[in-house]
Amino acid sequence: MQEQDFRTKLNQTVFGVRATALIVENGRLLVIEDKDGFYTIGGALQVNEATEDAVVREVKEELGVASRAGQLAFIVENRFNQAGIHYHNIEFHYLVDLLEDAPLTMQEDTKSLPCRWLAIEALSTVDLKPAFLKTALPEWNGQLQHIQLEK
Repeated sequence: MQEQDFRTKLNQTVFGVRATALIVENGRLLVIEDKDGFYTIGGALQVNEATEDAVVREVKEELGVASRAGQLAFIVENRFNQAGIHYHNIEFHYLVDLLEDAPLTMQEDTKSLPCRWLAIEALSTVDLKPAFLKTALPEWNGQLQHIQLEK
């Protein structure tokens, strides 16, 4: 049975809660490459799901490998407009350890995209989403940070 995502739409506004994996090894961040940029692995929580469980589930769904949620690095309030819809997401960004080798592709349903390791010190030179990571991750001091974004 498909679980219900922790998302709701009211008029032209979508409210949601997301969990994102920050998979970092040897000074590099694992991302998914799409035609319009690079993305972190993650997605919407399911109703009654803990954020740590959600990030592990998303890694398994998108990368097909087991993982373990580590430290919570960022809690982000992200408000933006896209295609005429206003989004208000609460995002939990966890450091995640892969328990298996990282795959070369992301496979979700019928969608397949390449995975890339990007040097953390070079994140500012690429189109990374969410964009706050371009500066926040290289400067991260190991303490939980609360970030508010609005476009």
